[in-house]
Amino acid sequence: MMLKYNQSEIYNQLEKVKYNSRSFSADKERIPLARAQLMVFNRKGERLGVLENADEPILEQEINSIDTLTFSLPFTDPKKEYIQNENYVQIADKRYIVRRINKIRSASTFEIQVYCEATWYDLQRSEPMKVWKWENATPAEMLYDMLDETDWNVGRVEIDQRRNLDLEESFVNRIKALRELPKVFDGELDFDTANNLVHFIKPIGKDSGASIVYRKNMEEIDAEYSTEELTTKLYLYGKENLSIKDAHPKGLEYIENYQYTKEKYVRVTKDERFTNPYHLYERGLYALDVLSKPVGSYIIKLADLSALTGLSHESFNLGDSVWVYDTELDLNERKRIMKWRYNVKRPWDTEIELENPRPTMSSLLTGIQEGDSFLQSEDAVQRDDMLNLSVFNLLLNSRADDGFSYWQNTGWEIDPMNGYSGNSSFKAVGEPGRKKELKQVVYPSHRDEYSISFRASTDNIQLGPNGKVGVYVTIKYEDGTEDDPVFIPLIEGES
Repeated sequence: MMLKYNQSEIYNQLEKVKYNSRSFSADKERIPLARAQLMVFNRKGERLGVLENADEPILEQEINSIDTLTFSLPFTDPKKEYIQNENYVQIADKRYIVRRINKIRSASTFEIQVYCEATWYDLQRSEPMKVWKWENATPAEMLYDMLDETDWNVGRVEIDQRRNLDLEESFVNRIKALRELPKVFDGELDFDTANNLVHFIKPIGKDSGASIVYRKNMEEIDAEYSTEELTTKLYLYGKENLSIKDAHPKGLEYIENYQYTKEKYVRVTKDERFTNPYHLYERGLYALDVLSKPVGSYIIKLADLSALTGLSHESFNLGDSVWVYDTELDLNERKRIMKWRYNVKRPWDTEIELENPRPTMSSLLTGIQEGDSFLQSEDAVQRDDMLNLSVFNLLLNSRADDGFSYWQNTGWEIDPMNGYSGNSSFKAVGEPGRKKELKQVVYPSHRDEYSISFRASTDNIQLGPNGKVGVYVTIKYEDGTEDDPVFIPLIEGES
């Protein structure tokens, strides 16, 4: 048997000005998929045209697995002549090869149906690898050998662990070899088809900032919780019955994890790829951490709202983390998109599959912080109301990543160690009789309600005579008039 790898914040609300929290992770700029046009190229890479009449362009993708594109074209479209086997189709920054063409005619249909595969599928047709055995090697070293003498190169490698890997000589194609990497290391393959690069990245994903809420953009959800593979005691063996005794601190041949139940569920597993007991032990600990608790998976039909005006913050992509909320299912947590069926032309008709995210130290610390009592504000907004807000991040340098840029500062300082969604934060130490102020002017669009994102630690604060701790909001209009400043106190009892 083979190891199976992987499978209350408080907010302010005052009259028409609402306040909520939001965080982001930095990531490279992406080309939006929603309503992107399909372009076709010949085998030499010469552009032939844009398939503006393509219907039902569907991307089916899964992390460490499939990547295909299907679409249909009216038989009367003059550009149908461009649809030839082995021609290229590009959508956003993704390139595919036409593999199958079906011409369908019936009483109501006369169209061409096209099936395409990502260009990296051709790696399985390359010459056999010259190296198929590695000892104490990094993912980068294995990738270089697996891609040697192909049109592909090694991209970004975020993992530097070392493992042994022994594949069957001359009988393993390069795709099969590449797919062994996520099983041996804790990582994910990412194929950059625009630049012919293979990245091997940490399985973390981008925090998209999007929320999926029933009746907002969620149409249907199928939530499954399974203990079919539940294991609390795991015996591990590698090649030639290698055990983990030499690596285990107590010299045992098994590891245990009773985080979910005290019941003993035993599994014995052997993986011939492992020839080092320390590598097998390390990987086994990770596997058992997953296997020793119920596995939750979620299939959701939803609408991608990011193409609508003012909702670009609702964009998401494969591998991203999104916030999923449904009161009746008691679901209120962040999940990663592991698989999707994305309708490019009709992004409101998309299906995604979610899995439990791998916890990181950062996420665990965040979970503790969110429960701390010193994170206070005057009024509370219900979670479902908060997620249905249209959030616009207009404050610049809101996490102090760039010092005091864009801010007018009187008496504040940068705390480089205690950021919430980033590494840093703004900090003010109170002094009797002195006013300390941090100010920024933003220029929003025309709306009736606005949201201000802020999070404040008000631990051990004692107010002096006439002392105040809070946020002033002043709204000015184009005709020069302005509303009276609104003060939102952060200390109970202030006015």
